[in-house]
Amino acid sequence: MQVKIGESTRVQPNILAVDVGGSKVAAALVTADGVVHHRVQAPTSQRGPVEGIDQIAALLQKILEIKDPSTNEIAAIGLGVPAVLEEGTDRVIWAPNLAGWRNVDLRGPLQARFGWPVYLEYDGHAATLAEWWLGAGKNLHSFVNVIIGTGIGGGMVLDGRLVRGVNRLAGAAGWFAFTTDPAVAEERDRSVGAWEAKAAGPGIVSRARALLASAPDSTLARVDEEALTAEQVFAAAQQGDELARSVIEETAEWIGLGLANIVSLVNPQAIVLGGGVGVACAPLLPRILDTMKQWAQPWSARSCCVAISALGADAGLLGAAYGARLRLGL
Repeated sequence: MQVKIGESTRVQPNILAVDVGGSKVAAALVTADGVVHHRVQAPTSQRGPVEGIDQIAALLQKILEIKDPSTNEIAAIGLGVPAVLEEGTDRVIWAPNLAGWRNVDLRGPLQARFGWPVYLEYDGHAATLAEWWLGAGKNLHSFVNVIIGTGIGGGMVLDGRLVRGVNRLAGAAGWFAFTTDPAVAEERDRSVGAWEAKAAGPGIVSRARALLASAPDSTLARVDEEALTAEQVFAAAQQGDELARSVIEETAEWIGLGLANIVSLVNPQAIVLGGGVGVACAPLLPRILDTMKQWAQPWSARSCCVAISALGADAGLLGAAYGARLRLGL
C-alpha cells in the first residue's frame, strides 16, 4: 500500500498476525490495508506453554517459507490471546483456555527467534480493533463488540479509543450477573460468568439436553448428546424443530438482556455481534432488539443499533495486526 508523506511515498510494512484460541491457532501475514495472506492454522496444543510457543513459532515459520519475496517488509508480530496480560510487558499472567499457561513470557521467545518486536492483545480487544478498522465499527467513535461463541467476550471503543481497563480485561461481559439465586449459582461452572453460562455455545447445548427427555420426537434426539453442538441446535431450529426453536428463542432473550445492560451503562452508537453464536443470531435480531429495548435505558436504546460482524474467522488476525500497528505508531 502506498501512502503520501509530504512529497514522498513509502511502502507500509506488513504484520505477522497470530490468533490464539482454545481450540485452534491461526497465523497469517496481514498487509497495511487489511488483506490476509498465507493463512495457516492448527489445533491448539494443550501440552503447556513450551509446546504452545513452539507451535506458534512453527506456524510463523511456515508463513515465512511460503511468503512471496516481493511482499513488503515485516514490521512486527501481533498476537491476540485469550489471557490476562501484564501491562507493559505483555506477559501472560493467566490463560484459562490454554492448559498450564500461568506467568508465561510469550513475547521474549518469539522476539528472540524472529527478531521483530512482538505485541500481544487480549483476544476480545483484538477482535474489537478489527471491527473498528475494517468491520461493522468502522467510522464509529463509540461501539461495543460482543463476541459470543464458546464463551462471551469483547471490547469497547468509547469516544474514539479502545478501552483496555486496569487489567486489560475491559469488555469481559460474559461475567454479567443476573441473579443471586443460589440454585442458579450452583448450576454454573465458576470459571465462567453467569451471562456466558446462559447465552454462549455450551449453555445453549446444556439447555437443549435438559429438554430432550421430554421431547423424544425432536430431530436433536437422534444426535449423540455428548456430541451435540450449538451449531446443530441452530440448524434444527431453522428446520422447524420445536425444541430447538424454544432454546434459540430463549437464547435471543438472554442475549437481548445482556445487551440492554451494555446499552444502559455505555450509551454506544452500536453493538456488534461476532463469534459463531453471535453471527448465527442474525435471524433473531428482531427478538434480541425487542428484549434489549424492553430493559435498556430507553433514550440510549433508541440511539443504538445492533449489527452482525462480517469479518468471520479473520477478525482475530486482523485485530492482532492492527493492534501491533497502533503500538508501532503506523
